[in-house]
Amino acid sequence: MTRIAFKRYLPEISMGLIILIWGFHFIVIKDAISGFDSRTYNSIRFAVGAPILSLLGLRYWRRLAWRDGVRLLLLSLMGQTGYQVLFMQGLSLTTSTNTALLTATLPVWTAVLSIVLGLVRIHRLMILGVIITFGGVALVVLGQSGSRLSLSHDDLIGSGLVLLGTLLSAVFNLYSKPIVDRYGGMAVALWTYWITVVSLAVYALPQLVALSADDLPLRIWPNLFYSGVLAGVGGYVVWNYALRELGPSRAVNYYNFTPLVAAFAGVIVLGEPITAGLMLGGTLTLLGVVIVRRNLYLRPPRSDSP
Repeated sequence: MTRIAFKRYLPEISMGLIILIWGFHFIVIKDAISGFDSRTYNSIRFAVGAPILSLLGLRYWRRLAWRDGVRLLLLSLMGQTGYQVLFMQGLSLTTSTNTALLTATLPVWTAVLSIVLGLVRIHRLMILGVIITFGGVALVVLGQSGSRLSLSHDDLIGSGLVLLGTLLSAVFNLYSKPIVDRYGGMAVALWTYWITVVSLAVYALPQLVALSADDLPLRIWPNLFYSGVLAGVGGYVVWNYALRELGPSRAVNYYNFTPLVAAFAGVIVLGEPITAGLMLGGTLTLLGVVIVRRNLYLRPPRSDSP
C-alpha cells in the first residue's frame, strides 16, 4: 500500500524536490559569483549539463528547416543567452530574494505582450492581476533600493537588469511557439540549450582562454554540479515529467513556490535584509502572477468562413 501511495504521489514529490533545488539555486549562484567571474561560471555551468541533457533527449532530436533554424538562433540569442547574461549581472548587484521575485513575473510579461499582439482575450481579472503584479514589483525594487532613488544604486540597477532579462524571455516564449508547434518542445529545448552553451562560451571567451586550474577553486565545483546537473538537467527532466503526469495547470502552481523558497534561503543562509515593503511587494507580485495565470485565455483562431 505504501509503494502504491508513493507511486501515486511521485509527481508531487518530484516537483516539491525540484522547487527546493530551484529555490536554493539562487543562493548557490550568488555564493559562486561572489568570488568568481560570473561570465565564466555561467558558461561552465551550461556546458556541464549539455552532454547529459543531450543523451537524455537524443530521441527527440530533429533537424530544423533553414528558416526555422535561423529564427530560433536569433530568438535564442536574445531570449535565452540575453536572459542569462542579464540574470547573472542582475543577481550580482541585487539580492537573491529580489531576483527570484522578479523572474517570477515572466507569465505577466508574457500576458502583456500577448495582449499587445492580440493573442489573448482581454479579461478584467487578468488586467487586475497585471496591475497588482506591477505594483508589487515596484514595492520589491523600491523596498530594497532605499529611500534615495538613484540609478547608481546597485539594487535598482540589478533589479532593472533582471526585469529586462525576464521581458526578453517572454518575447522568446511567444515568438518561438510556432517552431515548438512544428518540431515539439523537447527538440526545440535541445537546440536552444546548445545555442545558449555556444553563445555563452563565445561571450566568456577572453575569460575562458585565460582560465587556469588555479583559477578554478575546488569550492566552485559543488556549485557547478548543483547548477549544471541538479538545477539544470534535473529540473529539465522533472519539469517535463510533471507536465506529463500533472498537466500544465497543476505543474505551474508548484512553480509559484520557487520565489518563497529563494527568499527563505536568502534570509536564512545569506542573511539578506527583509523589509515590510519587500514582504508586501513579494506578496502582491505572487498574487498578481496567480491571477494572471488563472485568467489568461487564448483568443480563438479567426475563421475564413462568413
